[in-house]
Amino acid sequence: MDHPNQARARLGNRSLAFFYAQGQAFQYRPDRFRHFVETALRFGATHVQVGQFSYRYGTSFLPDNDDPYACWCNTALNLLWTFPPEELREWIPAPEVAWRQEQLAAQIVELRRHGLKAVATGVEPLWLPEAAYRAHPRWRGPQCELGRIARRPYFAPSIDEPEVLALYREAMRQLGTQFPELERLSFLSNDSGAGLAWTPNTYPGMNGPLKWRLRDPGLRIAGWLGALQEGAAQAGVQVAVNLHSSGLSPEIKSTTRQHLKPGQYLNSQGPEGEPWSGGSASLGHGLWSAAYPIAGMADPAEFVKGLQKIYSNPEGDSAVCEIAFDETHTGRATALMESFLCEPGDPLPGVVRERVLHRAARAITGNDTEALALVNAWGAVGRATHAVLQVRQKGFGLVMPFCGVSMRWIIRPLVPQPLRLTPEQTAYYDRFLLSVDPVERVSSFSSVLGKQVFRGESAMWLTRWCLEEAYQTLRAAAGSLNAENAALRLEATRINAFASVVKTIQNAVRYQYALDVAHHPQFGWNVMDYDENMLYDQRALQLRKIAREELDNTQELIELIESQSEPVVVHATQAGEESVFLLGPDLVGDLRRKMDLMLNCWQEYETLYPSTKVEELEPAPAAGPVSP
Repeated sequence: MDHPNQARARLGNRSLAFFYAQGQAFQYRPDRFRHFVETALRFGATHVQVGQFSYRYGTSFLPDNDDPYACWCNTALNLLWTFPPEELREWIPAPEVAWRQEQLAAQIVELRRHGLKAVATGVEPLWLPEAAYRAHPRWRGPQCELGRIARRPYFAPSIDEPEVLALYREAMRQLGTQFPELERLSFLSNDSGAGLAWTPNTYPGMNGPLKWRLRDPGLRIAGWLGALQEGAAQAGVQVAVNLHSSGLSPEIKSTTRQHLKPGQYLNSQGPEGEPWSGGSASLGHGLWSAAYPIAGMADPAEFVKGLQKIYSNPEGDSAVCEIAFDETHTGRATALMESFLCEPGDPLPGVVRERVLHRAARAITGNDTEALALVNAWGAVGRATHAVLQVRQKGFGLVMPFCGVSMRWIIRPLVPQPLRLTPEQTAYYDRFLLSVDPVERVSSFSSVLGKQVFRGESAMWLTRWCLEEAYQTLRAAAGSLNAENAALRLEATRINAFASVVKTIQNAVRYQYALDVAHHPQFGWNVMDYDENMLYDQRALQLRKIAREELDNTQELIELIESQSEPVVVHATQAGEESVFLLGPDLVGDLRRKMDLMLNCWQEYETLYPSTKVEELEPAPAAGPVSP
């Protein structure tokens, strides 16, 4: 089938950008990027995302992981760090610049081979080294870090300042000169080390240079977007630019749009309300997936809905459409897109989706019966993911990536005295916890991203049963798949691993609550009537019961990982890639270390929280004679 021509015909005059949805855990590998570009070409791509940099340590940007806050912007395109003007080069080391430009160039060169254009996402206006502000005090803009997970202050450059706008013009001129293929840039702000002065949602609170406090915020934002376009124009290229920041007030958004010019967008809307994106389809989102770090978990039905908006609307608006998937979903995304392009169309979108899903599942499994089982399993994973998303840690439903990975719950041991663990015992996970408090890092599972969550009986109860719904749904889905079929065996293994990590998170929340209330014994009689005078502390027993459940659950996760040659849980392939967002290369070894620590501490349960006590009851005094 001639997929490229068929896809372009279905798109009409619309453009289509493909995004490599890996997020902060990204590692650039030329062979994988080349395969991604070739896949995008097959399905009508006009643009491909570039500008993600490999997560790494030992640079001026993130020296030896000395502050976890800088990890949020470690992989993102940052203009002044990647294309520093002469005035900045004293503080942005040349090796750092060369490394970033080399990775970007390698990606762009691959696009040039196929005549593709580029899009990029980044974080701006991004913090600069403190020494630059000491030398140029007027450059200092708003303080922008989230204090509870940052070890030092971070200041974004002041985009009200003409000198700073000149820096951005020059950075964009360099970018446009070297890489004229880059046509669309979208930046996140007021997050991840970037900030806009005098806006209400900077993390330390509304702040910025005093001299610009009363300036029209629309002029501030539109002026910066205009400076980016002016710099690109100096290189002879046109660039569309978008700035996104949650929490901007309606007044700020309204006044900014009054000043926007064509090709400038705020929160994905242009001056006339035109959209930045003309429809999107996403299959897996790397770190931002509710199922991360499980490989291959996504919602194919939602992906097909997005494909319908893209490929079945050739007369739609002129905005660029977007398709995103990460490397663990490439095969499935390909099967779904191929299946969709075989579909002649139907006025009933739901009927089309079912046909597309079944056709793709049949291509994966090889027969209709097992295709039906796979489609049903996909639906079950979608329902389970919805249940997981109800656990709203930090406002997101991303309890698995933030708690399971960034707080290392997957590999941290459940022990009754966590503060008794030595630095040598906790070293395999402690360095990569997204927390700045050394005690908080190991003392409590209630601490997530520097904030106490899941505290108290109600929080534990709601979390427990949302995750129990997900766990049971996933177990049933995995059990419905035929283990004799290799493709379904891998699918079942990944679904079971999803269930296992869900159970780990549930156990961590329950265990912390059990620890918090263990000093309130709850004695009751032995329900088996074994000894009339023996009492059991139900709270002590519950603590042990949860720990044993997690011990067995961890062993099962190890067996699932070792049963497949394909990835089951996403993790680093070498030591230098491990980060707060990516589990280490020796994941199975870390899980075994977790189990060893738990077993080595097992006797502490009886020492600290005895499970039984004997209560010798005094017989009542003999009664006197009874009167007739």
